[in-house]
Amino acid sequence: MCLPGTREERCITAYFDAFNAHDVEGVLACFRHDVTLVSPDGTRVVGLDAARKRYAHEFSTMPDAHCELVLATGHAGYGAAESVFRATVDGSALEAVGAEVMEFVDGLISEIRDYHQLRTAG
Repeated sequence: MCLPGTREERCITAYFDAFNAHDVEGVLACFRHDVTLVSPDGTRVVGLDAARKRYAHEFSTMPDAHCELVLATGHAGYGAAESVFRATVDGSALEAVGAEVMEFVDGLISEIRDYHQLRTAG
C-alpha cells in the first residue's frame, strides 16, 4: 500500500515529524549528504555534520520547540511547507510563522530556504 501524497510531500511530513520528536537522526535521514539550510537572515549551513550540530543545538536550547505543519505540497523535485514554529527562549514564548521552500534530489531534501518571521506569541 502506498502512502498518500507525492514523494516530496511524504518527505516533508517525515521531516516535520522527526523535528517535533526532537529526533536529530530522523531529521538527517530526510536530507542528502550535501544538504544546504538557508536561514531567514541568509545564514547557510551545508552538509550533514553541520546540520546535525544545528539541530542538536536547537533541541538542547529549545526543549519545547514544535513546528505545526499547516500545509505541505511538493512535486517534481520541489516542495513548500507553511508552518508555525513555537518555543520558549530564555523564559519567553517565541512564535514564528512562514514557509520553507525545499528542493529534492532522489527523494531527499537537498536545500531548505526558511522564510519564517517572528510574531508576538498569543
